[in-house]
Amino acid sequence: MWAITLGILAFIGLVVLGEYTAMLSAQWTTGEAVGTNPDAINLVQNALVGLIGIIGGYFAGKDKKE
Repeated sequence: MWAITLGILAFIGLVVLGEYTAMLSAQWTTGEAVGTNPDAINLVQNALVGLIGIIGGYFAGKDKKE
């Protein structure tokens, strides 16, 4: 479970880092302010919500004894 969690968090971090790197590169190239891509931000938000749901479901089902 921890491997999946850390892998997804690493992927989310990579997406955020790549988005901000692209934004800074575009700002340096054009010299004008460039906003972040809303699709990348939505991807990160949805991934974090899904990750919280997966972890919550894991811990909720872990304590059930049959």
